Amino acid sequence: MILECRTFARSILRKARLTRFAHRVRMLWHRGDYEDRFSDVLLASIRPEDCVWDIGANVGYYTERFSKLARQVVAFDPVVEHCRQIESRNMANVNCIQIALGDTPGEMPIQLDGPPSSIARAPHPGMPWQMVKLARGDDLPSLPPPTVVKIDVEGYETEVVRGMHRTLGSVRALFVEIHFRILEERGIRQAPAALVKDLKRLGFSKIEWPDASHIAAFRGGSPIPN
Repeated sequence: MILECRTFARSILRKARLTRFAHRVRMLWHRGDYEDRFSDVLLASIRPEDCVWDIGANVGYYTERFSKLARQVVAFDPVVEHCRQIESRNMANVNCIQIALGDTPGEMPIQLDGPPSSIARAPHPGMPWQMVKLARGDDLPSLPPPTVVKIDVEGYETEVVRGMHRTLGSVRALFVEIHFRILEERGIRQAPAALVKDLKRLGFSKIEWPDASHIAAFRGGSPIPN
């Protein structure tokens, strides 16, 4: 119940446009830039034997860092140019899959310029876009099962999780960026709280917020320091 209340409070702060102020107050006690704490917890959770799924890899900022820590990395991004940039780095233990994950297979449009690419938003008129493939994480049996998953899909995070419930059964640590503004634009302001409940049902025994926009969920305890 406490976690759900905290999740709801973050949504209210976002709605009232007080997130930046709350973050500044928090930084009086925690040094570092935005995402530093999340990044530290994420990278500290990876073990040499892990297979990491980087869902919403973009151009591979985290993918490259994962490749130096884990045995294998599967990077998912539906944009052709993003996959090309990842593949150009010749990381031997990285496989880039040019699809978007969700809860229904098919195709959806994605805007290529402007804000970060998202299938959760319809492309703006006059902006370049392309149709991309959409698949469920549970429908990809040929890929190595993940032990750690990072999800950053610009407002489509709840669909991604719904589409990989079975796959998440083998996952030790899950990290999700919550895009409150896009979720609210979609009319699903309660999605973050619902996602927390869903992760609990899936057996994640420890769920925390390393910062104002990221959920970290673990089986068997949390490595997050106080």
